Amino acid sequence: MRVIYQKLTTVLALLLLFSLKGFSQDKIITGKIQTANGTGISNATLSTNGSKKTTITDSLGGFQITVTNADKKVIVSSIGFLSNSFTLSTSNNYMLILEDDSKSLSDIVVTAYGIKKEAKRIGYSIQEVKGSDLTKARDANPINSLAGKVAGLTVGANAEMLGRPEIVLRGSKDLLFVVDGVPVNTDTWNISPDDIESYSVLKGTNASALYGFRGLNGAIVITTKRGKNSAKGWQVEINSSTLLEKGFLAEPQSQTAYGRGKAFQYSYGDVLYDNKQRLPEWGPHFEGQLVKQYDSPFDPVALVRTPTPWTARGINNFGKFMQTGLINTNNISLSSATDKSDIRISVSNMNQKGMAPNTKLNSYTLALNAGYNITSKFRIEASVNVNKQASPNIPDVNYGPNSYIYMFKVYGSADYNVDDLKDIYKGPQGVKDLIPYAQEYGRENSAWFIAKKWFHSHDKTDINGYIKASYKFSDALGISLRSQVTSWSQLRTEQVPAGINLNTYTPWYTFGWYGDYREDRRNLFENNNDLILNFDKKIGKFNISALAGASDRAFNYNSLYGTTKGLSIPNVYALTNSLVPYSSYTWGSKMQVYSGFYSIDATYGKYLTLSNTGRVDHLSTFGSGNNTFFYPSISLSTVISDYVSLPKAISFLKIRGSFADVKGGLTSPTVASAFTQITGNSTNGGLLGYGTDLLSSYDGPTYQNQNAYSIASYYNGAPSVNYTSTIANPALKPFDVSSYEAGIDIKFLRNRLSLDATYFISQNGPQIVPLNVAPSSGYGAQNVNGISSQKKGYEISLTGSPIRSVRGLNWDVMANYATYKETLKNIYQAETAYPLNNHNYTKGERLDGIYVQSFVRDASNNIVYSGGLPLRAPSDIGNNKLIGYANPDYTFGINNRFTYHNFSFSFQFDGRIGGKIYDEVYKDGMNGGTSIESATGAFGAARLAEWQTTSTGTIAPKGQYVANGVKIVSGTPIYSGGIITNMKDIKFAQNDVATTVQNFVSSGIGNVTEYWMTDRSFAKLREVTLGFSLPASMLGKAKLIKSASFSLVGRNLLYFAKRKDIDLDQFASGYNDTDKSLGNGGQLQSTTARRFGFNINLSF
Repeated sequence: MRVIYQKLTTVLALLLLFSLKGFSQDKIITGKIQTANGTGISNATLSTNGSKKTTITDSLGGFQITVTNADKKVIVSSIGFLSNSFTLSTSNNYMLILEDDSKSLSDIVVTAYGIKKEAKRIGYSIQEVKGSDLTKARDANPINSLAGKVAGLTVGANAEMLGRPEIVLRGSKDLLFVVDGVPVNTDTWNISPDDIESYSVLKGTNASALYGFRGLNGAIVITTKRGKNSAKGWQVEINSSTLLEKGFLAEPQSQTAYGRGKAFQYSYGDVLYDNKQRLPEWGPHFEGQLVKQYDSPFDPVALVRTPTPWTARGINNFGKFMQTGLINTNNISLSSATDKSDIRISVSNMNQKGMAPNTKLNSYTLALNAGYNITSKFRIEASVNVNKQASPNIPDVNYGPNSYIYMFKVYGSADYNVDDLKDIYKGPQGVKDLIPYAQEYGRENSAWFIAKKWFHSHDKTDINGYIKASYKFSDALGISLRSQVTSWSQLRTEQVPAGINLNTYTPWYTFGWYGDYREDRRNLFENNNDLILNFDKKIGKFNISALAGASDRAFNYNSLYGTTKGLSIPNVYALTNSLVPYSSYTWGSKMQVYSGFYSIDATYGKYLTLSNTGRVDHLSTFGSGNNTFFYPSISLSTVISDYVSLPKAISFLKIRGSFADVKGGLTSPTVASAFTQITGNSTNGGLLGYGTDLLSSYDGPTYQNQNAYSIASYYNGAPSVNYTSTIANPALKPFDVSSYEAGIDIKFLRNRLSLDATYFISQNGPQIVPLNVAPSSGYGAQNVNGISSQKKGYEISLTGSPIRSVRGLNWDVMANYATYKETLKNIYQAETAYPLNNHNYTKGERLDGIYVQSFVRDASNNIVYSGGLPLRAPSDIGNNKLIGYANPDYTFGINNRFTYHNFSFSFQFDGRIGGKIYDEVYKDGMNGGTSIESATGAFGAARLAEWQTTSTGTIAPKGQYVANGVKIVSGTPIYSGGIITNMKDIKFAQNDVATTVQNFVSSGIGNVTEYWMTDRSFAKLREVTLGFSLPASMLGKAKLIKSASFSLVGRNLLYFAKRKDIDLDQFASGYNDTDKSLGNGGQLQSTTARRFGFNINLSF
């Protein structure tokens, strides 16, 4: 037994020794893979040379891997960098730097048609933004996240649910969107940000000329993610983001001292629709006096209403009504790649609960990218993106009876508590579904009734996809064939419930209060096919990269707009349930484009690159003889630092220049309802009298130069034909845009500091404009190639790394600056002036000048009054006065990012400085007596004094407001340009005529546009992100989770502006040459909310 025990002990000891020895042969090492400037490299692959074990770095470049005695070194590789290795020693921690690969994708940007080029060989301005930079502090619309990140690009982030952002590049609106090299029709809501690898902004005509007339204003090229080779096969990535919307960044403030009424009088109407101008908030002062109100006790037999105390019960009604919004976004993707194939599947969903009660939006996206190398020469690939948007109710904020801004901030009285109306649907009179609050005016409705009964639904399906086959004849020559489809289908409905007040808006909506119903259907289909031959070869000292191709584009669009004229059966929503025959309008369009194009880049050694592109389009929107045109471009770039010895501080120097000429195709980037397309009138102004006109992505024909007609209405019960008022011009030519650009790219201090500066000149025209013709022709105008304008500007982008510490602290900063001006250069033939935006423009004038009816002033600049109200010059175009410019002086953006080991912190400030804009919210709020300015300051003191003259509202008030200025004692003024020209003949005295505040606002300054203009300058703390990435040592030995990160995020946190009643950020454009307007400040808008939340990212 002892012998057996001794043998067993010996065996166990040997086993333990060998196990310990085996254990000592394996050890875990950790470390970091980073760039030369200290930035961690994520997804770098590490492989041991002996045991062949592999791992991948986390999002900050950290790694953990097990090595054995058989391993002598670890090999590290990553896309965009030269491979490197480190030799194993007794250390357990290693740090390795990977150098940039000059031939890698890190130095390559995506240009037109998805062509990848070395950045240093490009001769025009292009700026790239990584998709990963926009998925942390994300926006529901990914394009909004580009704001402040690209010099010259202005994004007006729309606060409305599904609101179309206003996108302006170098003063031109509505850019072309390109996904994986192919133009698409997109409202920018239908692409998940989690599927985007990068954005390349092609700035202006020089960069996007290869797209022809579609690239007239520049393009945003989106490259989607594809499957990547991984040591572990399939990669799984999960991203989840939750944002809460709480607190308003800019909000008009309301007074709570006075209630509804007029001239300090108010008494609730005992008769339905007792319209006595009780809507404005110019009623009695709140002092607890007894007043008949909507909820006062009512005797239905004696028809007597008992007055109740008049108090401010509804302080902050707007804040109590609005709720905390929620935006939740989730994405899961699976990807893999081998030497022969790659695939990526992604599913995203975005669920948004609006801040307005009972509003929400659901968006679902499926994206699939796949490619397969059938042989070493033959490859096929395909991509499809399907997006579904659905909402039972989206808010409408335009001026009208269904707008929350209208009812709270324009005519929002504090004499009621909005929470008292939550469940009231029947008034004291017993009328079914009657709204008891403010019913006597027939115009304002209960906010809660609107939220629960008045619905604006939205349903839209987008499908974008392509299939491509490519074949390589040799290393130098290849060919590809691609077919792409863009398709979307949209239905929007409006259900107006019985009992709603529409009487002063919609013409047919009588006091029967039956309700109403509308449908707006739109469908678009587009097919693009292209065949491209590629050539890339070094010939002597020249490296030639070229392509030549042909394409065809087939476009088809149709739409229907229908509305009932009252419902026969209340609350049954169908066009066939119309009380009288319903109205419907149909409109469609088709277009065919055949194109040929080429691109050639010739690089001579290390000295220079000459690039030339050309495109010929034959399209159906112009008459024969003028419907085929050529677009050339040429650019030159040279990297001086490659062949000239420069001071040590300069590590890179490139000079570039380019020219391009592109023509317009008589197309429009957006399309309105069938009613608007037929009649030329908006549904707001020409049909319903309220509501927001929806614009959809289109990029199709306008029929601007065709004698188009449509059956639009009935005359004496018979169909009538509606002809265009503008006669076609068979000699009309496409308008022309010629652009010149020069720039310099320079890097200092071993690339620690970089400067990219561009100067551009753009000649626009002759543009197509209507010219008045003799009325005897039966038409009002004819299109001609009329005015020309010139745009000049420059852009600067500065990037730097002020701190690069071996202890792990890094600081990166990027700053953008841009400015431009556009002036009138030429006018049609013998014309000396061109009427536009309330002014007769002459050569040399800035086209963004704001000419409005202004205050008349004396020689000392005092405002002149008559009868206590501002004196007005004659209201004609010649008497409008220049009060400023619509375009900002410049735009800027500053983005800072700090990293310390596994922590990161970033924030962005951006804004626009200079310019003027019309403040519709301010004007409407003052006119309604709701704005806080109507009850504070000099207005407030006078208003209170006037109330005290009314014996508690029982007699008419006596005016107490005396405006500071002068009045005319003698003489008759003569005007020119809104200015008194015979000042020596006029005698002035100090104004001493008093008027009521209400009269001064509504009949005085209400008619002087100058008063409502405000400074366009603002700055915004747009986003803040605080992140933490788990180090490799915390993810476990099994490495099931390759990386994990968590971020706290905030958007729209601080706002700096002269006035904070509107968010100026939403109005991106001043004057823009796309529609020749001065921007869109004259409308109500939803209040922009602050957003706070978190983001979680996991990869397996």
